[in-house]
Amino acid sequence: MKRIIILSTSILFLLLINAFPQVVEESSIYRNQVGIQFNPKINERLLSTGGFGLIETVSSVRYGYRITKNLTSGFELVCRFPILTNSSYREQSELFNYFVYRIGIVTRYSFLTEKRFQVFAEVSPYFSHAYKEVWSSADPIPYRNEEFGCYAAPGVTLYSKSRRVSFDLYSEFSITGHTMLSYKVNFNF
Repeated sequence: MKRIIILSTSILFLLLINAFPQVVEESSIYRNQVGIQFNPKINERLLSTGGFGLIETVSSVRYGYRITKNLTSGFELVCRFPILTNSSYREQSELFNYFVYRIGIVTRYSFLTEKRFQVFAEVSPYFSHAYKEVWSSADPIPYRNEEFGCYAAPGVTLYSKSRRVSFDLYSEFSITGHTMLSYKVNFNF
């Protein structure tokens, strides 16, 4: 009798496993994102008629965590510095050597999240530190500045087919009046 009860219970258990399956949803949304940026700042110095004498570069590293399918939040470290490619530019009076870093919190809201091509808007409050040496000045004391600021950036994102890699193209509008066109490559996991 024990054998019949154990055998019938086992068969009933095996039949009921398929009757009440747990729903496991395969999601194409990756929660973590690491973004890398290294691009020249497009301005009049880069596009001067004398050639590429001074390239002002912007580089950054960003980590973001996707809270919902539309909302991502994280932090970012941005550095700006010049690269001199033409020694004759040193003799011009307006040139200087500088290094600026910015640490901030980034929040992004994405539209059309089911598509590979998405539109987004992000905002970032930040702390910025600038160090600048003026080459043409007789004053040898370097300029230092620390400030809090904020920028807003509308843009577009293009995801790869697997959604592991994405490319952002956006324009930053700072409260100080600076505007910058940038791009970033992101790795999603």
